[in-house]
Amino acid sequence: MNKSEFIETIKLSNGEVFHLEYHQNRIDNTFSHFFPSEKVFSLKNIIGKQSLPDDGKYKIRFLYNYNHYSIEIIPYKVATIKSISCIDVGDFDYSYKFLDRTHLNLLKDKAHTEEVIFLRDKKVTDASYANLIFFDGSQWLTPTTFLLNGTCRQRLLNEGKIREMPIYEKDIASFECIGLINAMLDIGDLSLPISVFTTS
Repeated sequence: MNKSEFIETIKLSNGEVFHLEYHQNRIDNTFSHFFPSEKVFSLKNIIGKQSLPDDGKYKIRFLYNYNHYSIEIIPYKVATIKSISCIDVGDFDYSYKFLDRTHLNLLKDKAHTEEVIFLRDKKVTDASYANLIFFDGSQWLTPTTFLLNGTCRQRLLNEGKIREMPIYEKDIASFECIGLINAMLDIGDLSLPISVFTTS
């Protein structure tokens, strides 16, 4: 039995829990892959039993393995990012949302910038804790290559608010700005001017 731990981070804002169906779908897929004989946790039932703050923005941090879970509710503030650069991730696989991010964190530390763009074969994948979108002056684009297909990324694709295309390291400087998206960050919540991008 694989006893790896996984994590879901879910947005709670002014008492409303956001996009729970996308997080449940990822948990369902994780159980199907790693723990096919175990009963899947129901986020709706578990979160429904929590005492949730009704004012302010929080992240619900849900940690789980095949037979145990824990939940935390933590105040959330958008980070400030003043520099971002690229680093190669090699063949590292993060297609499921594991709690252990040691390798990604070590790679980020090597970059000596506040945030990183992970590359694989010169193709853009993700930032250290978010999927990436790029604004070309008329639309937001996201790389077809990614380490983890995040819940926000998939929802925005489903809603037609972003579009996929191959993006290479050499293309980055041609965009107007870089956006970071995840369960806590929607389009526009964390957009960086392309001037923060530092080439190696």
